[in-house]
Parts: sequence; structure tokens; C-alpha cells
Amino acid sequence: MHKKNLREISKFASGLVLGDFLCGLWLYLGGYLPMKIMGIMFDVRQVLLWMLFDLVLIAFLIHYGWKMPDRPRTSNEKTFHMVAGVVFAIVAILHLLRVIFGLNFVLGSWSAPYWLNALGAVLTGFLSYISFYLAREK
Repeated sequence: MHKKNLREISKFASGLVLGDFLCGLWLYLGGYLPMKIMGIMFDVRQVLLWMLFDLVLIAFLIHYGWKMPDRPRTSNEKTFHMVAGVVFAIVAILHLLRVIFGLNFVLGSWSAPYWLNALGAVLTGFLSYISFYLAREK
């Protein structure tokens, strides 16, 4: 994947994250909280953290999509991408193992659904692939 394509994806993703932020703002200002979605209770504090995360993510995506200059990569960046790829691969494998072997994962009284781990395996697998790709790119 070329940097131009990654920048275009970053621009598109910044729009999606902005939509997610506006959804959280709508819930917060509309007086719809607390509310229960798919068995998960959302209150004001959680939505504010969600919106803060979205703002930080939007800032990174906008910086990468529009402001980041082209420059040669250093060996430290390649090492970073390699380490990140290994970490993401390990997390993807752990997600897959939970789904394959049907292991239970409980936090307090909440039991994590298997579809969440399947989604986590796909996303972390993709991040691992991108990290390894960036590590070997010239």
C-alpha cells in the first residue's frame, strides 16, 4: 500500500470518526443518557471518554492525512513497526484462541461475547499486517 493510499484512507477514516464523535455529542446533549445498548449501560462519563478518544484520534488522522511531510524512514521506525507487528499478531492469535476453544472472559459481572473477540482478531490481524508491511517498505 502506498503512502498516498494510506493518506486517503486516513482522510476517509477521519470523517467516520467525526461522525462517531457527533453521535456521542448528540447522546450527551440530547439527554438520552444513561441508556442501555446491546446489554451495555452507557452513562455520561463513558460517553465523555468516548468523545475525548474520538477527538484525539481525529487529530492524529488529520495530521497524517493532510499535514505529515514525506521523508525517508529511519531504522528506528522500521524497528518500531516490526515490534508493533509482533504485538498485534500475538493479540490477534489470543483473540482467535478464545474463539476457537470457547474460553470464557469475564470482567466483573460482564461476560465478553465471542463476536467481540472475532472482531478483535480481524482488526489486530490487519494492524499486524500493516505494521509488517511498513517495516519492510523501503
